Amino acid sequence: MRLHAILQSIPNIRSAQRNNVDITEDQLPAAALFDGDEETDDSSDTSMRPPNRPTMVSMTPAIVLVQQSNEAGSDLSTLRRELLKRVLTDTALNDTIVKTGRNGNGVIRYLGCSTDFGEGRSLTGGLMVRMMFRYVLKPDEL
Repeated sequence: MRLHAILQSIPNIRSAQRNNVDITEDQLPAAALFDGDEETDDSSDTSMRPPNRPTMVSMTPAIVLVQQSNEAGSDLSTLRRELLKRVLTDTALNDTIVKTGRNGNGVIRYLGCSTDFGEGRSLTGGLMVRMMFRYVLKPDEL
C-alpha cells in the first residue's frame, strides 16, 4: 500500500506499521496506519443502474504518530508536517486516487488532527491525522 510506504519515508521515523497498536518504546518515533471506514454516496441512489457500475467511495484511514521525548509536541508537529507534505504531493498516490475516473474525479484531503499527551519518564505524545481519500470503486476490477 502506497500510504504505508509514505509513512516509512518520513525522516526520523523508526517504525511504520499497519493496524498495530503494540508499539514499543524502542520503536519511537513511530507511525501507525489504521485501515479506515469507507462510505459511498449510493445510499440515496434509487436508480435502475446496474450494481456493478463504478461508484465513488470515500475512505478515511487514521494515521497515528507517536513520540516520547522532552520536546514531544515540537517533534510531533514536525512529523505531521512531513507526513502531510509527502501524502499531498506524492505523485504515485495522486495518480492512483485523484486520477482514477475518466475525468480525474478522485480527491485527497487533510481533515485535521487530534493530539494526546501524557507524562512518564519523558513526555509521551500522540497525534492522529485524519485524511480522506475519495476514489472510484470499479467492481469489475476487484
